[in-house]
Amino acid sequence: MSDREVTLSRLRSQLDPKAAREKAGSADVSALGWDEIGFLCEGLAFAARPLRQATQSVTERYDLGPRGAWIINVISGGVAYPLDLARVFKVGRSLITAELARLTEAGLITSRPGEADRRRVELALTPEGEAASAQICDEMRAAILRNLAGYSADEVLHFAEMLRTVRGDGADC
Repeated sequence: MSDREVTLSRLRSQLDPKAAREKAGSADVSALGWDEIGFLCEGLAFAARPLRQATQSVTERYDLGPRGAWIINVISGGVAYPLDLARVFKVGRSLITAELARLTEAGLITSRPGEADRRRVELALTPEGEAASAQICDEMRAAILRNLAGYSADEVLHFAEMLRTVRGDGADC
């Protein structure tokens, strides 16, 4: 176990989730105390670690910034304009522009004037970008399947739904 893992093990909540669920029963979420909410927050705060690890090989191979691999996947999902990327990531356009320059230099994306509005730059993945996107998806899928192997597909999809709710789409933060 790495030094980081040892340190994190001291941080981990001592809450017994099964006992907490039994105690809470079908009570409203407002019945949860800090122990339970802290347990949830801990999970949310550190849940991104396996996803970062899943993007690490592509990030390192192409010398991408912290959002590079995520931008590849967002573009592969149909977001084609830099301003839309800035909105998705809730960051300034300059940060997206810097990431796009790295992605272009790495040969993972191309840009061209938009068809509907020639003033807007439209982004697309290159064949190498498509391959990088597939690798990222495969590695993320493997991490999720490994880490959630003890749960049913229904439970995983319910969890995903709950995460989307926690994420607060539409909120300003």
